[in-house]
Amino acid sequence: MSFFGEVKKDVGIDDLKLLNGFSYINFCGETLYIEGLTKIERICDECVIVRTKNAELTVCGDLAVKDLTPNTIVVSGRIDNVATRRLK
Repeated sequence: MSFFGEVKKDVGIDDLKLLNGFSYINFCGETLYIEGLTKIERICDECVIVRTKNAELTVCGDLAVKDLTPNTIVVSGRIDNVATRRLK
């Protein structure tokens, strides 16, 4: 089970809401884990932009992608800002 699968049980979010959405966690401004990824828009040293089913996430700072799967991305470095923009 994913990390967010465990957390959703603790906070009471149902499977349908997670299936149609995204989740992320920022660890001390140094590592960002995003789940629900559908597309990578941009990756550079200062900015990572990804899409999920219903949002676009922009991460700014001094960044490096540490792990990437079809559904998740891990961004590390100095994370200055994370912004989300709803698409639907």
